[in-house]
Amino acid sequence: MSNSTKNLNFGKHGWTVIIIQACMFWVGAGVMTHGLNLIVPGLSEFYGLDRNELLFLVTPASWAAIPAAPICAWLCTKKGSKFTTLICLLICAICFGLLGYADSYVTFTLLFAGVSFFGTGYAYIAGTSLVANWFVRKQSLALGFCTFGQTTSSAFFVPVLSLSFALFNFNHGFWIMSAVMLAIFVVVLTSITNRPEDIGLYPDNEPLDQQITSVEEETRLAEKLTAKKLLLMKDVWYMGIATGAIYIMLVGIVSQMIPRLIELGFDLNTAILYMSASALIGTLGAYAWGWLNHHIGIKPAFLIYNLWWMIAIFLNIFSSEKTLLISLGMIGLALPGATNYSTAFIATKFPRASYVKALGIIHPIQSVIRCCAFSVLAFGLTYLGGFHGAYMLLIGVGAISFILIWITNLSPIKN
Repeated sequence: MSNSTKNLNFGKHGWTVIIIQACMFWVGAGVMTHGLNLIVPGLSEFYGLDRNELLFLVTPASWAAIPAAPICAWLCTKKGSKFTTLICLLICAICFGLLGYADSYVTFTLLFAGVSFFGTGYAYIAGTSLVANWFVRKQSLALGFCTFGQTTSSAFFVPVLSLSFALFNFNHGFWIMSAVMLAIFVVVLTSITNRPEDIGLYPDNEPLDQQITSVEEETRLAEKLTAKKLLLMKDVWYMGIATGAIYIMLVGIVSQMIPRLIELGFDLNTAILYMSASALIGTLGAYAWGWLNHHIGIKPAFLIYNLWWMIAIFLNIFSSEKTLLISLGMIGLALPGATNYSTAFIATKFPRASYVKALGIIHPIQSVIRCCAFSVLAFGLTYLGGFHGAYMLLIGVGAISFILIWITNLSPIKN
């Protein structure tokens, strides 16, 4: 068997975990982010609610994702990642389906907070915990395939949701995506286990070696990782701030891509076309970033990824069509790398059983930093001369992230 074929030999059950996580990324990113392009104006028109008021309420409702991390991580530790995934899928499906009947601001805020909390729970906490349990040496490659779901969500979730609204009326159309989540629920219930060892298999579909500790040893190490101990680790803070800064660059660019293109003279339809094309290019990056991580290691790969973002943003400052197209291509390729590398970065130091406990502390730090994206962008747009100044500020954020990644000690915890 060739080395490349061996690397992709995840086994039937391993591939099931990968495909399910890709599906959870697809629908999770869609219901929490991409779908808002249709949900906010749709609710405004259907129930006569103010569109700007709804859009404003999205921010406090989205903050529910921050406590989701420690709570769902705790539940994973107590009941297992599979149990947590199932609970979050079920409740998120109910909350999203009921959004179609959100005829008041309070109802919308509460339901979207539920979507944000439980969507984060299954897609980014319990789901990635399952991936960390099933893959150790091949985790980066597995995540590369998983993030296909997140990337294609940018391109296809909105059209699918729009079709469901057209077929089943706006207020009932939300249940189609709820049905997708319930279908994933059934597959997780019947086909996924917390660990490969639970069904007599090995992580990565390969025999254990001295680099992978036993389940008993992992459990012992994880039990010692209290919240206090994690909060006192400088590398935990480096990881949270560094990965949060990566998302500041990503959100800062993607959230304003269409206004930036319109400012450069493109009409709205062309701007949307360019943004969609950029997202589709990202499907190539999903595997490419995983391959790079697998071959050179997470720290050098993450540093290259960080530089890639800074160069892409720098090229976007120039108004020539050639540099703009190169920038959009680089941005598209970079989109799936953030989730892949953020997950792998944490899991390298905190493998398997320790991962979800560390994530419960690191993810909220990351989320708070990520929430600063719009403030950073607004400051640059207002006080630093528009997009040029704002993008230079984003590059500065990238430089801080680069330094923090560089100085983070990724040696796996031992005691």
